[in-house]
Amino acid sequence: MTSKDFALLAILFGLAAKPAIPKPVPVEEVHWYSTLDEATTAAKESGRPMLVDFWADWCAACKVMDKEAYAQPAFAEAAQHFIAVRVNYDKKTALARKYNVNELPTLLFTDSYGTELFRHTGYLDGRLLTEVLHSLPSNITEFNRLDEALLQNNNDCKALEEMGAKLHAAGLFLTSNDYYGRALDTKEAKAAAAEREPILAAMGTNSLELKDGKRAADSFEKCVKEGAGNPQSNACELGLGSAYVLSNKKDKAKAILEKLVRSHPGTPESQQAEAMLKSL
Repeated sequence: MTSKDFALLAILFGLAAKPAIPKPVPVEEVHWYSTLDEATTAAKESGRPMLVDFWADWCAACKVMDKEAYAQPAFAEAAQHFIAVRVNYDKKTALARKYNVNELPTLLFTDSYGTELFRHTGYLDGRLLTEVLHSLPSNITEFNRLDEALLQNNNDCKALEEMGAKLHAAGLFLTSNDYYGRALDTKEAKAAAAEREPILAAMGTNSLELKDGKRAADSFEKCVKEGAGNPQSNACELGLGSAYVLSNKKDKAKAILEKLVRSHPGTPESQQAEAMLKSL
């Protein structure tokens, strides 16, 4: 028998050497802290965000998530970027009130100091939960820095505005608007329209992202009123037109967009307004 014949027989009878299949690296189980204080200490030391799960014995959806979603390897892998803590709703009522938790299950994503950045209330299956974790920022250095500044002065207009911008960049539009709203309430913003205008424009943009035409229109209307003649006013008028379109107020949308085209021909905003008018 030639070497070629032997090789053929080896293949036929499965005797040929097979490449070694690497064994999957086991994913460590999620370590759930039992108290927020312990979790916060670990989060500060590691610079990681926290995943806070409010649950109760009587919560049927909590039990399903515990058995199905939390048991999946994909969730365990995604959760390695977080400090995870489970809070018993019935035993930690003061903590539930602090975070305004009224329904279960509620999941909070926070910075290392426990400041809420995002929340989800209700059941999530394993796939969606994993997608949510992957969509959240794992590097929260800047959030922690700004949170430290706000712990020193919770009326720091610049820190509030910057936190709003960081949250917007991370796609956390609802929480971003919370910080922008707080910035508007500061003495600095109340005293100067120039301070309020970019904040109002940013809030309107967040509301557009959230498909909330009413809130977007409210922000942009104030922005247009207070910033008449300023460079920012073009963007505010365009945003207002978009908000009216989203709210199905086509007549108002046409009026503000046509005004923008007439008043500022050739600008990027007027060109976008012209494109929007064609679609109405």
